[in-house]
Amino acid sequence: MAKKAFFVIVLAVFLICIYTGQNADDVPMEKIEQQLKENTALAEMSKCSNRMLMQFYSLDYEQFDEYIYYKSSQALSVEELLIVKVKDTSDLDSVRDAVESRIQSQIKTYEGYGPQQVAMLKNAVVMTRGNYLFCCIADKPEVYKEVFTDAI
Repeated sequence: MAKKAFFVIVLAVFLICIYTGQNADDVPMEKIEQQLKENTALAEMSKCSNRMLMQFYSLDYEQFDEYIYYKSSQALSVEELLIVKVKDTSDLDSVRDAVESRIQSQIKTYEGYGPQQVAMLKNAVVMTRGNYLFCCIADKPEVYKEVFTDAI
């Protein structure tokens, strides 16, 4: 009986950790952006416009609460950071699909001649947390992810 109670408690703690781990505070994008600039190489990328979000991801900025989109200014670089805050979590699937499509398209583009770029694309971090979708394609995307998760 004690073993069963112990396993039930462990299971309950595990489920609570998983459930609360998917939540995120409602943090203004300016604060997230500032923390990324201070703790990563984001300053080496260029901030992208609404038009560029539509051009590269086929995402309409008016459908979201806020977003941050940075892209490398170097022609052959695939480094990008995209954070989208959706109005409703049901919108996350369509944003994730657009992100996955962009990554696959980039892999096809660089497959024949850019092994470093392809490796970076295959190592991209894409995750959701609360109403946020985070996508980072970089040499060390884990650093960006850590700063982002600490911010929210």
